[in-house]
Amino acid sequence: MIGNDIVDLKLASVQSNWRRKGWLQKIFNESEQDRIWDAEDSNHMVWKLWSMKEAAYKAHQRLFSLSPRYNPYDFICTGANVTIQNYNYQTVSKQTEKYVYTIAYTDQTNFISKIFTDESLQYKRKLVYYIANVMDVNLSAVTLQKDVNGIPCVKIHNKVTDIAISLSSHGSFSAFTIDL
Repeated sequence: MIGNDIVDLKLASVQSNWRRKGWLQKIFNESEQDRIWDAEDSNHMVWKLWSMKEAAYKAHQRLFSLSPRYNPYDFICTGANVTIQNYNYQTVSKQTEKYVYTIAYTDQTNFISKIFTDESLQYKRKLVYYIANVMDVNLSAVTLQKDVNGIPCVKIHNKVTDIAISLSSHGSFSAFTIDL
């Protein structure tokens, strides 16, 4: 299972004042808060841990076909791992001065991930093109849609496939991760 999340750091600085009283305590346990305050760049660490939790949540939701229920305090970040209800998700994060991007997964398989730096929905078109190419089907045969729980899925010739995808966008950045 896979999940991903991207955070536009410029937009996050405008949208959320993580330093306001009580915000960290709602999202992060004491150990995670220590990691934030001990980090060389606390702002980056906040959004890295947030991104790890969000990516793991998406993988967990997909794994169990859960309806949306995001409670980040219950998702425990230890090193590069996130634990949700005794299930462990490994993560890999990429940080730049402009964004933080995380992929969460249960098994290192054949996932591919791409980051886009525009505000358009190009990443969805690129994903459809990639799937059509890999699956050797006509581009018009591939569609993306969300299931009843809001989990994105791939349809080929109007039939739901077991291809795992995760989509994320925030501000000027978007990304997809796919496990074929």
